[in-house]
Amino acid sequence: MHISKECYLCIYNQVFKITERLNLDDEKASEVLRVGAQILSKYDLTYMPPVIAADVYKKISEILGIEDLFEKEKKEAIKEALKFKEILEKRIKKSKDPLFDAAKISVAGNVIDLGVHQEYNLEKEIKNIFEMKFFKNDFKEFREKLKNAKTLCYLADNAGENVFDEIFIKEIRRFNPEIQVFYFVRGKPIINDVTLKDLEGLEIWDLAEVVDSGVPTPGFCIPFANKKAKDIFQTSDLVISKGMGNFECLFGECEREVFYFYKVKCNVVARASKSKLGEYMIYKGEK
Repeated sequence: MHISKECYLCIYNQVFKITERLNLDDEKASEVLRVGAQILSKYDLTYMPPVIAADVYKKISEILGIEDLFEKEKKEAIKEALKFKEILEKRIKKSKDPLFDAAKISVAGNVIDLGVHQEYNLEKEIKNIFEMKFFKNDFKEFREKLKNAKTLCYLADNAGENVFDEIFIKEIRRFNPEIQVFYFVRGKPIINDVTLKDLEGLEIWDLAEVVDSGVPTPGFCIPFANKKAKDIFQTSDLVISKGMGNFECLFGECEREVFYFYKVKCNVVARASKSKLGEYMIYKGEK
């Protein structure tokens, strides 16, 4: 998915938010903002937004000498999500359709996004999970394909959201005990996307094979992936793509079927997916 004119302003606004969040003095903030503008000016409309964002964030990290700009926020997001885990799992046990309700939980977790939104209300999102309505809902087809799938490539998105992915993956494995799940994370820190380090001590290691995809972009951009990740992505029976960054990198680009699970948080993605801002999606992308 190529960049649109709004994406330039969105990425630059993210840069500005960083200067505020880190309480940079005017001189350092000016340097960061000017460099951000210079990088943005290099890219025309043929590039994907996550590719441009990766370049911008890499340079900001170098200027500030901070490898993981959102380390604190990621830890807090995971801690906050864990507060809800036991409650949600109890609800799943009483569910008439635990697989679908677990999918709702996973999609609801996609509200955690410090790139698009600097603030989010996870507690409010949690309260509305089981009444969630999907603007596009291809879950029935996903369920049918899951019955006989041997392998699943699950593309993770934001830190904190991974806790809700764990609940969904548990139900996937109950539904199909034979399936092998590969859980892809980013190769290095980028915005608040989850990395190997962020998952230390969490349950996901017992539920799936966690894979460092190698990508430095806030989305699974195939050209940047390592060989192992590319092979798994291309050969898995099913692919779940979480969040907008992965959608932006893969939709119309990856030459394979992907099931996209996400909340629409910007008008550019809304147009691309023929949906509306704020809608929830389980959307099968064609080959």
